[in-house]
Amino acid sequence: MLVSIGGGTMAHALIAGSLAARALTPEQCAVAEPDEARRARVAALGVPVVPDAAALSRFMDASTQVLLAVKPQSLEDVASVAAPLNLPARVLISILAGTTSHRLARSLGSQRIIRVMPNTPAQVGAGCAAVALAGAARPGDEGLAMRILSACCPVVERIDESLMDAFTALAGSGPAYVYYLAEAMELAASQMGFDSAQARRFTRQVIAGAARLMERSAERNPADLRADVTSKGGTTEAACRTLDLASTRDSLVRAILAARDRGAELARL
Repeated sequence: MLVSIGGGTMAHALIAGSLAARALTPEQCAVAEPDEARRARVAALGVPVVPDAAALSRFMDASTQVLLAVKPQSLEDVASVAAPLNLPARVLISILAGTTSHRLARSLGSQRIIRVMPNTPAQVGAGCAAVALAGAARPGDEGLAMRILSACCPVVERIDESLMDAFTALAGSGPAYVYYLAEAMELAASQMGFDSAQARRFTRQVIAGAARLMERSAERNPADLRADVTSKGGTTEAACRTLDLASTRDSLVRAILAARDRGAELARL
């Protein structure tokens, strides 16, 4: 049995994916979500939904695990109402970015903590996720989390908790870097005379096609694939030279490191 404190985008994606893959049934889930529109979206899955976390207790048995899927700044609000859930005695699965097992234990009394970080492509069954045993979690405590994540994330890796901020920076935030590139490509397309619909259609297909080719060429690194497109003295070389002159690659590396460092900073607040 899994109960979720929070029914937002990521919780919905994980539950919907688990139901579709038959990793869980609707009777094995319940969700607490204060927002009416979000409650309706979860209820459409056939899952029981309540407006407050304390009410989840009536769905729980001794083996029930708790998914914590709220914003990090809402953690203390959860702590104030979660006493009926007996969190210190349960496995807690947390998707909170920048929230260490130490802070979760201090706020909620939880000891057996599984920190997980999926990314938004989990909504379409294409996510990437990491799992870390933390606190006093024992091997095997992560079984339910692995089953849920695997239902909507083709890549699920176990990592040490010390690497969770790094994974969040790379994969959790990673889709935003791709969308940032897409924004630039659409802008350039518009400046070259394509209408907005064409710019979007071409850009999305280029990114989707390149991603598929990279996935099917797992033995080759990105530099090799880029070389396939880059003829000496050609158009692609001119574009890449401009990117190099602007230190674009170094800027992207610094951006990802900045995301990692911000996660560590949030953990200290």
